[in-house]
Amino acid sequence: MNYGLTDDQLKKLLEVAVQSAHAAATPIQAYFEQQDLGVKEKRDGSPVTQADQEAEAMIRSHLLSHSVIGPLDILGEEEGLQGEGTRWRWIVDPIDGTRSFIHGIPLFGTLIALLDTETNFPLVGVIHLPILGLTFAGAKGHGATCQGKVLRVASDGPLQSMIIAVGDIAQFISANRLNDYHRLIALSEYVRGYTDCFGHGLVLNGSVGAMLDPALNPWDIMATQVLIEEAGGAMLLRPSQVVGKVDALFGSPGLVEHIARDISF
Repeated sequence: MNYGLTDDQLKKLLEVAVQSAHAAATPIQAYFEQQDLGVKEKRDGSPVTQADQEAEAMIRSHLLSHSVIGPLDILGEEEGLQGEGTRWRWIVDPIDGTRSFIHGIPLFGTLIALLDTETNFPLVGVIHLPILGLTFAGAKGHGATCQGKVLRVASDGPLQSMIIAVGDIAQFISANRLNDYHRLIALSEYVRGYTDCFGHGLVLNGSVGAMLDPALNPWDIMATQVLIEEAGGAMLLRPSQVVGKVDALFGSPGLVEHIARDISF
């Protein structure tokens, strides 16, 4: 498929995305574990902090000032869409796992993806876990790495012997997939709640066999979509019953197929 970018351009865009995620770590780390985070509630009931807003502003500034193919549109969780309708669009979540961040749990991260709006396929994906010091990075056709190590999803194996990650129960309830959750724990005794991009990272490095994560926004899943495919995994996306969101199942190809069949995903 023609994505309209050269291999060299993709590599440079990935480098810019990694640098932008690392730049955002400065305000995030400064706010982490502080008492006054400026927590507010958004229209959808989810929390947002001053750190979310400052980190996204820093990412936007870095992406715009380090252009590889000219200024691109940016869609961010906190500030919405910025730009003039370019084919390639940056997708940004400054802090994926804000609830963890607020409660002093270090299992949150910054997500940056590059979307080809003509094909609706993401081409670049970065997950940076600033407190753990881990960066998952990949681009279409160029593989995926974490700290220089090549990422591979878990080898296919019996469902009963694999750890399966899930998002928060609140997500399953909002997406009307609570029956899927109960069916999944009936199928496996090792279903664990590794939520947000931390759970995604566990799938990417093969620690967890697969993850069922419903009610996701575009900025929650696009970086992972690139990385999973480049790590040899499979991903199924379904329109969520929460308007504008998707439900995702991803991991080792055989396990994804098994789970999808057994829960009718």
